[in-house]
Amino acid sequence: MWHAAIRQLLYDKFKSLLTIVAISCAIAVILVLRGFEQGLYIQSENLVLNRGGQLIASQAGVANFNVVRSSLPQLTRVKVEAVEGVADAYPITGIWIIYGESGNKMPLFLLVHDEEGVGGPANIIEGRIAKGGRDVVVDIGFSKRFGITPGDSLIISDFEFQVSGITEQDSALFSPLGFVTFDGMIDFFLESDVVPDITTFPLLSFLIINTKPGADIHKVKQVIEDAVPEVDIFIPEELATYDRAVGKELFGPIMGVLVSLSYVIGLLVIGLIIYSDVSARQRNFAVMKALGFRMKHISQNVLAQSVLMVLVAFPGKWMLKHEYHTWDLV
Repeated sequence: MWHAAIRQLLYDKFKSLLTIVAISCAIAVILVLRGFEQGLYIQSENLVLNRGGQLIASQAGVANFNVVRSSLPQLTRVKVEAVEGVADAYPITGIWIIYGESGNKMPLFLLVHDEEGVGGPANIIEGRIAKGGRDVVVDIGFSKRFGITPGDSLIISDFEFQVSGITEQDSALFSPLGFVTFDGMIDFFLESDVVPDITTFPLLSFLIINTKPGADIHKVKQVIEDAVPEVDIFIPEELATYDRAVGKELFGPIMGVLVSLSYVIGLLVIGLIIYSDVSARQRNFAVMKALGFRMKHISQNVLAQSVLMVLVAFPGKWMLKHEYHTWDLV
C-alpha cells in the first residue's frame, strides 16, 4: 500500500509538488492564525513579566497592567518601602500617544521607568537603555515600520526624543512600547502641547517591588496590603494571568471564529485537492480493478497517498512562514 502510494507520487513529480505546496499553504494559514492568537496572549503576559521585580503594586481594584488605568498617590512609594521585608520599590507609569503622519499613524505606549532601568526594556538588541531625559527605547516592530535606528530623532508633538536603543518582544495588544525615564516624561509634558494639564496624567501607576533576601514574598505581600490600603499587591505571574484573561476576553471571540474558519477552509482545500486527484485517476483505478485489486485496496492506496502528501506538506509549511514572527504584530 505505502510502496504503491510513494510510486504514484513520484510518477508525476511536478503535479505532486504543486499538490504538496497547496496543502502546505492551507496548513500554514491555520498555524499562522493560531500563532497570531497565541502571540497576542503571550505579549499580554510578557508586558508584566518583563518588568522584573518580585511583587507589583497597583491601585486598589485594578488587576491588570495596560487596560484599566492605575493611579497611585505620590507618597505610596515611601509607605511601601517602609514596610518590613521590602528592599526597594521602583515607580513605573505609562501614557498612550499617537505617532506618525496622516495615513501612517499608530498608537505607541510610552512606558516610564526609573533611571536605574527597573521596569524598562528587558531585551535590548541594539543600543542602550534610556538614561537622559530625551532618550527613548522603541520596540523593533515600531522601528521597522518607521525606519528608526539608534541615534535617530523621534519627534512627538514637537518634542524631540533621541532613540538610544531598540528592544524586541515589547509590544502588547497591537501596540509597540517605547521606554523613557521620568525626567523624559516630565520634559515631554512641559515642553510639548500634548498635555494641557499635567495633573490629568498619572505620574505613578505601579510600583515594582523587591523584597529583602530571605523574606517570605507572600507574607510581605499581605503586610503591604494591610499597611497601605490604597494598593493591591500582585506576584507578577498573577497579574500576567489577569492580563492574558483580558486579552482573551477582548480578542478571543473574533480570533476563535477566524481560527475555526481557517480549519474549515483548510479541510475543504485539502478535500478538494484529494477529490480532484482521485477524479483524474479514474482510469488508473479501472485498470487496477481489471488487474484484480479490490475497492478496499484502491481506497487504502488513496488514503496512504493523502497521508503522505500531508506529512510532506508539514515541513513545507515552515518554509512558507519562515519569516513570520508572532511578536511583530505591528
